[in-house]
Amino acid sequence: MRTKKIGNTTKIWISANETYAWAHRIGKSWPCSTLSGKRVFAEIDDGDLVDIVIDGKSDYDCDVFEFNAMIADLTETILDIEFIGD
Repeated sequence: MRTKKIGNTTKIWISANETYAWAHRIGKSWPCSTLSGKRVFAEIDDGDLVDIVIDGKSDYDCDVFEFNAMIADLTETILDIEFIGD
């Protein structure tokens, strides 16, 4: 995963290998994943999602709950986010 933070904007690139690994974690797998093995780009500005591209397509349909969980899991340490319950 690569990230680039400029001001309040964070750009995130997740490789197909990384989405596959995330969706197939032992004890934390995501059955019927719509993102497994896909390349994902997301741009977040002030906590709002402003752009998402999956496998080069901006109109790709994915499970929003899965997308949110993946972004949260993979960016928690990078964005220094403290989630409720932590």
